[in-house]
Amino acid sequence: MPLQRRAAHHPIRSTRQGVWAILTAVVLVAAGLFAGAAPASAATYTFKGVVKGKLTATATATPLGDVWVGAYTNDERASYVAGAWSAADGSYSFTVPAAGSYKIWTTCSTGPCSATYADEWNGNQSSSYGSTPVAVTDAAPTTTFNPQLEAFGSMTGRVTNKAGQPLTAVSVSASPNNGGQISSTKPDANGNFTLTKIPPNQAYISVRDESGQRLYLEQYWTGTAMVDTYTVATVPAGVKWTNVNFVLKDETVMEATVVDPAGAPIADVGYSPYVYNDATAAWEGPQMGPLTSDAQGKIYWRMTVGRKYKLCVSDTFYEGAPREKRYKAECYDNTATLDTATVLTATAAGQRIKLTMQLDVAGLSLTPDRPFVYGSAQAGQKLTVDPGVWGPAPVTLAYQWQRSKDGVVAQDIPGATTTVYIPTAADAGYDIWAKVTGTKTGYASYTTSVHGGKSGAEAVTASKPFTLLGTPVAGNTLTVDHGTLTPAPDFGPYYDWFVNGVQDHRTNGPTFLLQASDAGKKVTVRLSVHDWPLQPYYGQASVTVAAGTLTAPVPTVSGTAKVGSTLTAVPGTWGSAPVTLAYQWFRSGVAITGATSATYALAAADLGKTMTVRVTGTKTGFTTTAKTSAATAAVAAGTLTAPVPTVSGTAKVGSTLTAVPGAWGPAPVTLAYQWFRSGVAITGATSATYALTAADLGKTMTVQVTGTKAGFTTAAKTSTATAAVAVGTLTAPTPTISGTAKVGSALTAVPGAWGPAPVTLAYQWYRTGVAITGATSASYTLTATDLGKTMSVRVTGTKAGFTTAAKTSAVTAAVAVGTLTAPTPTISGTVKVGSTLTAVPGAWGPAPVTLAYQWFRSGVAITGATSATYALTATDLGKTITVRVTGSKTGFTTAAKTSAATAAVAAGTLTGPSPTIAGTATVGSTLTATPGVWGPAPVTLTYQWFRGSTAITGATAQTYKLVAADKGSAIKVRVTGTKTAYTALARYSAATALIG
Repeated sequence: MPLQRRAAHHPIRSTRQGVWAILTAVVLVAAGLFAGAAPASAATYTFKGVVKGKLTATATATPLGDVWVGAYTNDERASYVAGAWSAADGSYSFTVPAAGSYKIWTTCSTGPCSATYADEWNGNQSSSYGSTPVAVTDAAPTTTFNPQLEAFGSMTGRVTNKAGQPLTAVSVSASPNNGGQISSTKPDANGNFTLTKIPPNQAYISVRDESGQRLYLEQYWTGTAMVDTYTVATVPAGVKWTNVNFVLKDETVMEATVVDPAGAPIADVGYSPYVYNDATAAWEGPQMGPLTSDAQGKIYWRMTVGRKYKLCVSDTFYEGAPREKRYKAECYDNTATLDTATVLTATAAGQRIKLTMQLDVAGLSLTPDRPFVYGSAQAGQKLTVDPGVWGPAPVTLAYQWQRSKDGVVAQDIPGATTTVYIPTAADAGYDIWAKVTGTKTGYASYTTSVHGGKSGAEAVTASKPFTLLGTPVAGNTLTVDHGTLTPAPDFGPYYDWFVNGVQDHRTNGPTFLLQASDAGKKVTVRLSVHDWPLQPYYGQASVTVAAGTLTAPVPTVSGTAKVGSTLTAVPGTWGSAPVTLAYQWFRSGVAITGATSATYALAAADLGKTMTVRVTGTKTGFTTTAKTSAATAAVAAGTLTAPVPTVSGTAKVGSTLTAVPGAWGPAPVTLAYQWFRSGVAITGATSATYALTAADLGKTMTVQVTGTKAGFTTAAKTSTATAAVAVGTLTAPTPTISGTAKVGSALTAVPGAWGPAPVTLAYQWYRTGVAITGATSASYTLTATDLGKTMSVRVTGTKAGFTTAAKTSAVTAAVAVGTLTAPTPTISGTVKVGSTLTAVPGAWGPAPVTLAYQWFRSGVAITGATSATYALTATDLGKTITVRVTGSKTGFTTAAKTSAATAAVAAGTLTGPSPTIAGTATVGSTLTATPGVWGPAPVTLTYQWFRGSTAITGATAQTYKLVAADKGSAIKVRVTGTKTAYTALARYSAATALIG
């Protein structure tokens, strides 16, 4: 059934002195009724009757003050009539305008008692539904009614699942069974809760799963026990239930996940769970909607154990977040129709059947609008559907009007396929619907329907056709005109305004001020008036906003028409203000590039031309308008501003004079310069500056400046003459000396920057104030003669036309003894007895340096070893050798450097040739060994003779006499050389022939 309206309205007292404020709260409930509102301000009524009484608490009979008692009409609307706040003793009284029956509503509102006592309609009701009226009659104009408010109840307890785990994603609530204020709370982290403001009498007290995943079944409190069915509890006034523990059972659920071809979840996909009706042998869909998958693509649906279910999805919900793609409809498991879908059955309570549905892409997603039907559904009247703005444009739209008898099944009306439908007598008793289908290549088609009312049923009506009044031009106001609405709506009416199909929220009233941004756009207003049980009234009207017309005067031009002058456009007063103005200047009718400001400086190109300016006015919502001025006279040549130049600078040789031309104009002006020496032009002196030379000495100087500019007359101006040019003064800084003041170092004169360059510089060095003969260059090398003396240098500068100048430096410190460059010497040669070592002193300086040597054996000076070379002797064996080199030079500190030590001196190596044998190789002959020359001499030699390879006993002399035993053998001799500190050396002779 359609939603019905019930409203609860009561004032809020802001002070104890009776200042009234009205709070209107509208509550829509599925089975509720409409109640009226308390007044916005205290009203004055003609006395017709009085309702009075005393307000108390039911349990204690305690008077209650600051409580609102109001009278409302005894009908479904329960509209506000009159009321008053109770006094401290609980008494109240108010007048009603006429005799009749009234429903009485008593509420603490936001007063002190609002946390303790529940609202009440007379008859102990929580809403106006079922309220017992109070009668005020002409015969009994004063009626006494003594309301009694009952205290709220409360409950404490805990919520867990079957496993005893605390539940927090649940709500604990109490709702009056007759409609009214709902009280709710949530458990804490331990599942504990406290529920207050439980309405007395009868209420539904329940715990519901709010996880969004249908994890648990809701549970109800009867007042004494927990049940799983929708059960009302009896609530004694002021009851305090404690330790009420809810244990929620697992819900039997179908859990489906809708995903795209890549496996990503799809949100906002519509779905329909079907259940098989055994009695009718038919599959029945849900009587609610739209049902859509959540943000994670999840679908949850409660199942009954043993019943058969099927699940189908259709991606036709366009109210969610925009999506790029749409997906094809299908039923589980991957079937196109309900008939072939897989049957799902839960076999046990608490079972959770999980499944995944992967959808194929149907196409890109259109962005449909919500169609709107306006007009009357009565026979012979006209209904029009406005489809709204669909995108991305263009979208092909098709229309089909339908009629429905039961509000569920709609039938196409033959031939009704345009945006307009005129109901006939055959439509009486039917709901009329307009179906709009959008199609576009590459996109999924979309169909939506909108209700146009029930034909033949009583409806809200307007006394005039729905129109928009006012001229649709920016700045004007549009006004809705529909005459009088019957019956008059309790609220509103409220109007929805659209600009080019997009809702504009600048107003929801009957007037709409057009802005400049609305020009060229379609402005639409819609009105929907609902007054159940009457059929609603729908109205729509549209206009296209036209561009306005600007007030555009002809501009004029101010200023002198000659090159260099500035012309100014005078646009006049454009309207309606503000108007954006743009400018374009013309030269004899040709637009000048870049000349788009309100002023224009006449240039050489304009000489002899006439000038005009065009002013173009633009304003959003208005037609752009352009106006052009009358032409000026022909532009004349300009006159340069030419001041007399001056000369800055000092008139002496070496100084630079500068021409100061002054401000020539209009800028830029090209300036040329010519300098004169006593009236004679100086060749080449044509820049703005001039450096005075020796040739200018005693002369006066002038400069002539000539200005030229296209479109202007050339002008020349000459300065006054300077004083006679004087002799120049050289810039002569005091020189400094760089370098170290010690013998052997070089000092350098640093003259500084003499000027004007070039300046010829001469140098003279001084030793303690006495000029050093020949020391006239920029540098000077200190000698032994300078030791202990101070040094200075005089620099003399000369230049033609300038006074010669000389500057002497400060003296240096006394020249110190020089420091020799003393490298560490090295030793070359083989470190063994008999070899000669050589000292390599390195490069001592400054040359020449006298060098002396001393050799050391393991750190002990070797007597007499004072030359650059040293021959190693037997005494040196096993010792390390070093050499000390001492350098000396006049004016320098003597320096000594010692080499690194050599390795320990090794034994020497003897040299010895192979010996030879002289004599006849026959028995009885004497053989003699000839050893050759051994070295280094002297070398001690010993001999050993051999018969074959066997040493001959006792044959150790240099000679050997052959004996019979030698016959047939070859004889050879071994010579062994020995020498102290040398390694012994043995040499063998060649063997003789066989001894005969």
